Amino acid sequence: MDQVYCVTCEKPLQPSAVKNKLKRCEQCLARAQVAAQLSEESIGEHFSQLWVQQLFRGLGAFLAQHEVPARTQARLLSKAAHIFQEADRRFCCPEDMSAHWLQDRIEQAGSHLAPTFFRAYLREVQLLVAPSKEEEQINALRAKLEDLPTGYRRLMEVYFNERISLRERQISLHAKRPLAVGTIKADWELLWRLVRWLLEQEAGLSGWEMVQEEHIHAFLLTLTPKNREPARKDLYMFFRLARKRRILTHVPLMDAPAKELPPTVEPLSGEGQKVLARLIRANISTHPEESFLAALCFYHALTPRQVCGLMCSDVDVERGMIHVEGRPPVYLLAEDLLLLDQFVRKRQALPYAQKRSHLFISHRPTLDDVPVPGEYVKRKVGAFTGHAPQRLRITCLATLSARYGSQYLVEAFGLSLTQAARYGNMREFLLAEEVKQQREEWLELSGHL
Repeated sequence: MDQVYCVTCEKPLQPSAVKNKLKRCEQCLARAQVAAQLSEESIGEHFSQLWVQQLFRGLGAFLAQHEVPARTQARLLSKAAHIFQEADRRFCCPEDMSAHWLQDRIEQAGSHLAPTFFRAYLREVQLLVAPSKEEEQINALRAKLEDLPTGYRRLMEVYFNERISLRERQISLHAKRPLAVGTIKADWELLWRLVRWLLEQEAGLSGWEMVQEEHIHAFLLTLTPKNREPARKDLYMFFRLARKRRILTHVPLMDAPAKELPPTVEPLSGEGQKVLARLIRANISTHPEESFLAALCFYHALTPRQVCGLMCSDVDVERGMIHVEGRPPVYLLAEDLLLLDQFVRKRQALPYAQKRSHLFISHRPTLDDVPVPGEYVKRKVGAFTGHAPQRLRITCLATLSARYGSQYLVEAFGLSLTQAARYGNMREFLLAEEVKQQREEWLELSGHL
């Protein structure tokens, strides 16, 4: 049987197309359908108002600009036409069309609308506002409340709403460090893990009112020693709130001083630090991105989250500094400036580099201007240095704390007093400085005698 080709692109037709006696392939048919939908005759026939016609044309141009497959374009334009036709009948201008109305229509259209591309276009024309990552996390936690058993749901709702209210109150009072959504999420995951353990191991319990101290201690023993103490303090606060709100009549956990455990991640030795410094210096030209990421963690104690959040506008080359949200700026060394120069040259060759506002971007083309995930930094730094970014950061903080004291970490890196105390004891440092000073004075006096 002879091969049959498309009359438009001259590519071989699929057997199903030949069986149906088609002359063109699916891609060419989809392109023809898109061209027909975006023709002036079709737009003028389906939409009466000029602003709706411009929105529909803009959607077609947006899809073509981002190289969306023709089949997806045809399906999306067909579904979007119904939404814009309804908007043409109901509204007189785009300002009358609310974001809530658009969200309802997108959800009703379902996955055939390709909602990711459609929402991205609506955000570009400012008809929708992209929800913040924190709002998305809070909404996701609210949705999970419905999955809880009845006996455990009420108290979890009260605790969750209390934490959200505390965060909003701190923000309204312009607190320097309001309660983070990540902290609320971590507390939620701990409680959800406890609920699942109670359902599996203590199936006879019907709710929180039947939970006793022995159940909580048995659950805590399932955690690692490192996580056990923070979990115990969080659970105590949770049950104290339940007692305060009169949901429970008892607190099934005793309060006790927290136990200090030895660190699980040790800083690099002096020789290891020298090896790492030589490695960064030797790969400035060959691996600028990996070297720059390692330098930010090793010399400036940035976390992967802070690195991912860096914007191009945060870099001030003239003053030799990088602004970092939530902490004092990073002051660049001469080697850092050379690393930055080599990294920027490599970044310019990446896809969509000119349209991205973040300093570190993915090597693959992406639709939205989003930062790289934290795993990206961990993978790059781990493969380059053989150490996790956390260990490089701990090495930096521990070394500087030993040399200048833990108070230096508060002023130079924006750490809290509690965090700074993990890397050194201020009393011991001051005592060592006093001994050193008296020893120098004694040696000076001995020299005169």
